[in-house]
Amino acid sequence: MDATILAQGALNGVMLGLSYALVALGLSLIFGIMRIVNFAHGEMFMLGGYITYYLFGVYGINYFATLMTAVFIIGLLGMILEKAIFRPLTNRPEVALTSLIAAVGLAWVFQMLAVIFFGEQDKDIPTVFKGIIRLGGLMITWERFAAILIGIGLVLLLNLFLLKTKFGKAIRAVAEDKEAAALQGIQVARISSLSFGIGSGLAAAAGAIIAPIFIVSPSMGGEVILKAFLVVILGGMGSIPGAMLGGLVLGFLESYGGLFFSVPVMSVITFILIILILIVRPQGLLGRE
Repeated sequence: MDATILAQGALNGVMLGLSYALVALGLSLIFGIMRIVNFAHGEMFMLGGYITYYLFGVYGINYFATLMTAVFIIGLLGMILEKAIFRPLTNRPEVALTSLIAAVGLAWVFQMLAVIFFGEQDKDIPTVFKGIIRLGGLMITWERFAAILIGIGLVLLLNLFLLKTKFGKAIRAVAEDKEAAALQGIQVARISSLSFGIGSGLAAAAGAIIAPIFIVSPSMGGEVILKAFLVVILGGMGSIPGAMLGGLVLGFLESYGGLFFSVPVMSVITFILIILILIVRPQGLLGRE
């Protein structure tokens, strides 16, 4: 196959992988702190897309201001959901099951509310960054290239936050050992709320980045959350570097698979490859033994 087509597939794989990784990073962060499998996480992605549609597409507000607004609003919503719904469930004996049921119900509620308030019809967002970049025979739209840069920037900011800031170090401590962190004076409840907010904000950011490239719909979170779970399992539950690597692996599989196969065949091959990887490493690529 032509090298240009392969390079084109790599660029598309990076863009898809980063978008999946952002959603999966938030999911992994929430699981790492609270041990909650949040099926409503995809709806945070969906809401980020709708905020982008209305603020940027309808009212013409600056795209970067829209992106930050989406992250802030959905991050705040995540903190509210953690305190009002998920925190009370953590004190129950069957926390895994009850929180899972609550998350599935919450996802359904958000989807129905989106249909009621935004309508069932898909919505297109105007192009944010117009034009095409040509590098030899390689072409990529400015929009997709910007999505790659923004995705990389957000991942780097998250890593800097976790490694260098007081709250970031507290999050890592709670994820490592919640009881020991509490004994060191870390307020676990506050860290849980902050982590839920950051995770939700990352999903909203992914929605805001992807929405202008594709479409916005009430059901867009359902497909993304499935892929995010694949990424988290592939990379290793609770592993942030694993979520990043898993996202890129899935993005490349989908991108290159689309060059050779139809969508159904590509999906089957992707699942088979992921299953084979997990047979070799059941804990995921970067998960702990």
